[in-house]
Amino acid sequence: MLGPLSQPGVDLLSIIRAFGLPEEFPPEALEEARARADQFRDDDLDGREDFTNDVIITVDPVDARDFDDAVSVTIDPKTKHWVLTVHIADVSHFAKPGGPLDSEARKRATSVYLPRKVIPMFPEVISNGLASLQQGKLRYVKTVRMEFTQNLQKGHVSFFNGAIRVRKRFTYEQVGDVLATMSPSGTNVTPDKPLPAPPADGVEVDPDVLALLRRMRDLAMMLRKKRFRRGALELSMPEAVLEYDADGRVNGAHFAVNDVSHQIIEEFMLAANEAVAEHFSRLEVPFLRRVHPAPKEEKLQQFAAFAGLLGYPLERSDDRFELQRVLRATADKPERAAIHYSMLRSLKQASYSPVQDQHYALASQDYCHFTSPIRRYPDLQVHRLLDRWIRTGKASADVAELTVLGDHCSKMERRAETAERELVKLKLLQYLSTRLGEKLDAVITGVADYGFFAQAERFPAEGLVHISSLTDDYYHYEEDHHALFGSRSKKRYRLGDRVRVVVARVDIQRRMLDFRLAPDQPAPADRPRPGREPEQSERKKGKRRKKD
Repeated sequence: MLGPLSQPGVDLLSIIRAFGLPEEFPPEALEEARARADQFRDDDLDGREDFTNDVIITVDPVDARDFDDAVSVTIDPKTKHWVLTVHIADVSHFAKPGGPLDSEARKRATSVYLPRKVIPMFPEVISNGLASLQQGKLRYVKTVRMEFTQNLQKGHVSFFNGAIRVRKRFTYEQVGDVLATMSPSGTNVTPDKPLPAPPADGVEVDPDVLALLRRMRDLAMMLRKKRFRRGALELSMPEAVLEYDADGRVNGAHFAVNDVSHQIIEEFMLAANEAVAEHFSRLEVPFLRRVHPAPKEEKLQQFAAFAGLLGYPLERSDDRFELQRVLRATADKPERAAIHYSMLRSLKQASYSPVQDQHYALASQDYCHFTSPIRRYPDLQVHRLLDRWIRTGKASADVAELTVLGDHCSKMERRAETAERELVKLKLLQYLSTRLGEKLDAVITGVADYGFFAQAERFPAEGLVHISSLTDDYYHYEEDHHALFGSRSKKRYRLGDRVRVVVARVDIQRRMLDFRLAPDQPAPADRPRPGREPEQSERKKGKRRKKD
């Protein structure tokens, strides 16, 4: 018996036990980690490519301690090509195959990021110390250097065992502040002569780093546009971020923001992952891919029918540019949650496998995970394969072994994600149990014969408005229109409608949240009528293009 969930730490421990998450490292793994730390010298380049004088930065969440990746962007003075260099922590240098560290990491397969608690894949002396790309420290890396022409054609790609010293550690918020002081992307006179901007309040940045940030932004935004031109899909489903008081109690929550600072790092990591996958694919060497198979046709047809009922018809459900158009058109609309979650349910689950297949959502034919070896075992496997190729010019892997490993890592990934969602939900419910009667503006995200679900617009919580609480009329369920219809008043509650709700009941044990409608409802919003195109401009954007 762990005690009541209201007792500090019981909610966390209950989730750890319920999902069978690891709690301690074996003594042998800790001993090996300490031995690696004792052997490491801060002045030993280990025969690696020396990047220690390059202008290199990291960009991570404010509370991060395991820094996997660092980046640099330059312009080749001769060719005028963009040169993107991505440095990834060389965990493979410290965790040798078959050793205690490796065996435990393989078993865990992933770090688990729970609220206020990280269960790391490696002991902290590795994950937050030796391997973490800390500012000013000598660190070993696997490096991918990619060239792009001015029109973003891929040029030469190189791979190295490298050594770096990070010039500056940024948070996403700091980068966002600095970029906000700069002129818009694309207004530079030339990409190789960026105009320095004054530092943002509270962020001390030297001119070389300012120039780097401008180049990073300009290149990343061009790569992002190119990725969407080839048909990549972007689902807008922001994660919940919990807020805490000084005593560690949840005192609020908000949706995570995906701003330019996040998008820059995302594009660079995608480019590096794809470059490594394309390299091994060209060599015809088996490797652990990150695959996302195309959805079934019937699933896409169901999505198209659903989107059409909400006023966003598709000409062809199997056209990714049509899907992209609808996702883009609804990204800032009340129907966003319903449309984007429906699209997610139509897609297959991504997984790890050596079998050659595409990554459908990214519109990538060859893709793998390479950029987070501190927290994902598949990345470590890819690092070891790349290390053999860098050292010997040869690489090989057993498909059967990769298949078993991929299945295991996929399973552990799903366990970690489910545990994180469950604990976040539990903590949100605990917080809301102290806020009974509070009003929230919300959007209807699901309708059934027993009521409708509503997602708060500014707070990451979804609750049920039970039909029995709608006492002003007799409501019946219109399945074809995803609505509850009042027999006398003709009032409708439809999917995507804005409503104002009150926190009515919280059942923490059953993980249930009940809302009821507030007396003061917002005025009905203008919405596209079913069967009609929402906006002509979006239709023009969505016409079919030649794929890259």
